[in-house]
Amino acid sequence: MPGNSINTSELKAALTDPKVIAAHSFEILQSLCCLSGINEQEEAQDMLLRALEMREYFICGQEILDGLTRKFGLFPYLSPETLSFSDQIAYEVHRPDNMEPEITFHRPQAEVYWTVLEGENVVLSAPTSFGKSLIIDAIVASGRFKNILIVVPTIALIDETRKRLAKRFRGKFKVITHGSQAKADRNIFVATQERVLQDSFGDDIDFFIIDEFYKLSPRRGEDDRSSLLNQVVYNLLKKKRQFYMLGPNVQGVSPDFGRRVKYKMFLQPYRTVVSELRYVEEDGDEFERLLNLCKTLNEPTLIFCRSPARARDVATRLIEAGFGTDSVLGKQAADWVSQHYHSDWHFTKALRLGIGIHHGRIPRALAQFVVHAFDTGEIRFLICTSTLIEGVNTKAKNIIIFDHVINRTPIDLFTFNNIRGRAGRMKEHFVGHVYLFHPEPEQQLPFVDMPVFEQSEDAPDSLLIQIDDNDLTSNSRERMNGFLVQDVLDYATLQANVGLDPQRQINMAREIKANIKDFAAVLQWDGLPTAYQVQQICGLLWRHFDGRKLGGGGVHTDRQLAYLINSLRSAPSIKSMIDSQVSYWGADMAVQITLDFLRLWANFHFPRLLRGLDRIQKDLFRRAGHPSGDYDYFANKVEHYFLDAGIVALDEYGIPLEVARKLQNVLASGGNLDDTLAKLNSLDVERTNLTSFEKALVEEAQSNL
Repeated sequence: MPGNSINTSELKAALTDPKVIAAHSFEILQSLCCLSGINEQEEAQDMLLRALEMREYFICGQEILDGLTRKFGLFPYLSPETLSFSDQIAYEVHRPDNMEPEITFHRPQAEVYWTVLEGENVVLSAPTSFGKSLIIDAIVASGRFKNILIVVPTIALIDETRKRLAKRFRGKFKVITHGSQAKADRNIFVATQERVLQDSFGDDIDFFIIDEFYKLSPRRGEDDRSSLLNQVVYNLLKKKRQFYMLGPNVQGVSPDFGRRVKYKMFLQPYRTVVSELRYVEEDGDEFERLLNLCKTLNEPTLIFCRSPARARDVATRLIEAGFGTDSVLGKQAADWVSQHYHSDWHFTKALRLGIGIHHGRIPRALAQFVVHAFDTGEIRFLICTSTLIEGVNTKAKNIIIFDHVINRTPIDLFTFNNIRGRAGRMKEHFVGHVYLFHPEPEQQLPFVDMPVFEQSEDAPDSLLIQIDDNDLTSNSRERMNGFLVQDVLDYATLQANVGLDPQRQINMAREIKANIKDFAAVLQWDGLPTAYQVQQICGLLWRHFDGRKLGGGGVHTDRQLAYLINSLRSAPSIKSMIDSQVSYWGADMAVQITLDFLRLWANFHFPRLLRGLDRIQKDLFRRAGHPSGDYDYFANKVEHYFLDAGIVALDEYGIPLEVARKLQNVLASGGNLDDTLAKLNSLDVERTNLTSFEKALVEEAQSNL
C-alpha cells in the first residue's frame, strides 16, 4: 500500500485491487497528489488514468480525483454538473464551437484546435488515443471552410471517416468519396492519394487534412504510394491552402519542409489511455503460447499478425482449438460467405466460430462487417494486419502483438507505438492491455522526410517529373533533363502517366517503336480487345513494370494475369471464378487468388497501367502517322468488373458485391454514384428478395448514408 513516500510500482499495484482502493482511498489519493507535484507528468498522468479506471472503488476523495483530472487537462473525463464554478468555466473553454454539448477537448486538443482556427498550418504528432480525428470534426463544425479535403491511407479509413462525418454533418456538408459525385455548396472530400490525383479533388479546396502524415516518408515500405502522397501535398501547397496534418508519435519533420512551408509543430506525448505492456513467456511453441493466452482473455482482443498469410495460420489454429464465441450473427455471416465464396475458406470457418479476420485482401464490405461485429461484441477475437492498425478505431481492450515484423521488415519503435495504441480508447477503456511475444524495439522515433521537398538522390523520377521546373533543385533538374531531350515520348506524356516511372515508360515505348508494325495488330483497337490482344498487352505491362513485384498476391505470371482478365469478362459471379480454380489450387488458395486479383489487379494495377499504355501508344502512333487505339472503355470495364460503377462502389458502403448484384435492377444508374445512393436510401428493404442477413447489411448501409 502506498504511503507518503511515493513508490510507483506499489501505487500501480494498489490501483488494480478494488479492496485495497476501498480501504486506503485517502492514502492512494495523497500519493497521486504528491506524484503530480513532481516534474514527471507522463508517469503521474499514467497513474491518474489507472485511478479513473477504478473510480467506483474510491470511498472518498472523488473531488480530489476531479481536481487532478482538471490539473492534467483531462476535461473529457469530467462531469460538468459536479464541478465548481471556476472549473466549469475552464470546462467550457475547452468545448469546440458548434459541436454536441457533451464534446469537450482535453488541453492539448484545444490548443491544436484554436491554432488551426487562428489560420495557422498545423502538424500534430501524438499517440493513438489522443483524439486527433475529433479535431477534424471540430474544424469542420466551425464553419470556417466550405470545401475540405481529407486524404487517408486506406479504403478502410475512407469508410470509417465517411460514416463518422456523414452522421455528424448530415444536411450541412456533403461527404464525397468518388470523383463521379456532384458537388454541393459545402463538401468534405475523403479519398486516398490515388483518388485525389485521379479525380482532381484538390481543385476547389480551401483546407486540407493529411491523416497518417508519416506516409509521406518513403522509408515505410510503400515508396510508390509515398510519392503520390508527396505529389498531392505539393499540388495543394502550390495553391497556398491551409492544412492540418496528423499522425502518431515521431521525432519531427524534415527541416526542408520547414524552410519551404510555414507551420506549427505539436509533438505531443499526451496520453488519454494507459498501455499496460505484458510479456508472454518465451518457452514452448508460439501457437501454443498464443492459445494459452487467449484462454485467459474475455474482453475484445485484437491479434496483430505480420501478413495475410500469417493471419490465416493464426485463424486456423484458433479454429482447430475451438476458440470464439457462440455468435448467431457470425453463423449467419458464415452461411452467407460459404454460399458466395466457399465453405472451406478460412475466413468462413472463422466467422462460424465468432472470430474475425481483417486485412487488405478481405472484400471491403466484409472487412467492415467484422469490425462492426467486433465493436458490438458479436466477435471477441479479431485477427488483423497493419491495414487495421493504420487509423481504424475499434473498441479493443486488449491487443496481442504476435509478430515483430510486417511482411519481412522488422517493426520499428514508431510502428510498435502505433500498434500498441490500438489497445484501449478514450472514454471506452482507461487501460488497454498489450501482450508482447517479442521485445519492444529500442530504436528512436523517426523523422518524417518528404522527397518532394528534400529531392535527394533517392527521390523517384516519377515524383520529380511532376514538380515545376522552378521548384526543382539543380541536381533534380539535371535528372529531368534526360527525359526532356529524349525523342521517344513527349515529356507531357510522361507527366500524364502519374505515378509511373518515366524510364520504364520510355523502355516500353522503345520496344513498341522498334516493332511498330507487329505491335499495330496488338495495340490499334478500341472498345473491347480480343483475348490474344489482352495476352500480349499483359506481357508488355508485366515485363516493363515488374508485374510480379507490383501486384503481389496470387498472380505469378503475365499469362495468368491475362487468363484472369479474360475470365472476368464472362464470369457471372466471384464464386464462379473461385470454383474454376479450386481443382488446381485448393479452396482456400483459390479464394485468395481470386480476391487478390480483383482487388490488386482488376480494380487498380491493370486499369492504371492500361491507361498509361494508352497514352504511350497514342503518342507513338501519332509520331508514326498511324491510327491509334483507345483503351478507356475497356479500362473502366475491368476496373468495375464489367458491372455498373455505382453498384461496385457500394462495396465501400458496406454492401458486398454479391448483394449489390441482386439489387442492380433497382439501384443501377449508369455509373452515377449519387443516383445509386439516392435509390439505396429510399429502398424498401423488406420488399426485396434478400435474405435476413443481407437485409441487415443493407439497412446498416442506409443508416450510414
